[in-house]
Amino acid sequence: MESTRILLVRHGETDWNAAGRIQGHSDTPLNAAGRLQARRAAQRLAREPIRALYSSDLARAFETATIIGVPLGLTVVASPQLRERRYGEWEGLTSAEIQAHYPEQFASWRARSTDFAPPQGETRNEILTRALAELQTIARRHVREMVAVVSHGGLCYVLINHILGSVDGDRREFSFGNASIHTLDVTGDQWSVISMNETAHLLGIEC
Repeated sequence: MESTRILLVRHGETDWNAAGRIQGHSDTPLNAAGRLQARRAAQRLAREPIRALYSSDLARAFETATIIGVPLGLTVVASPQLRERRYGEWEGLTSAEIQAHYPEQFASWRARSTDFAPPQGETRNEILTRALAELQTIARRHVREMVAVVSHGGLCYVLINHILGSVDGDRREFSFGNASIHTLDVTGDQWSVISMNETAHLLGIEC
């Protein structure tokens, strides 16, 4: 079977990112730094043979994708299935505020429990299920091609953690920068991580 290469991009910075606030499905826009990051990502991706461009429909991801699409000459295809994890009542709060107001739930969240959901939010399993199904559909649509997908930090985390597999006692304490790029290969139902958290294109930006 032949593969599809997916360049998974996290959106640029927002004011809520800079303040450490949980965004989830809240529709926060890019800030000036985020737009600069998106332009740098666009310059980096312009040299790739990208045939299609997909994005979460949330403003911060869609604007990042739109900026990336300009040098590629591609129109963005938006999908709500590529959204960030829904955090419900926690959206707009910092980690410190969540710990203060929801101490027991905060402990479950930090323990990476796959079936824990914030009040009116999603579990890790739920975001993984919807994101994986959408990305698998995209991969089948573009066999032997390269595509770019702009999404969110939480989605990048659960997807790459899933591909790498679990290790006893390993909480996968890694994070992804705004406008970082992650290269994935999909062959049928088999996923591989080629590289992750590529940020060299952001050197020299002060956020």
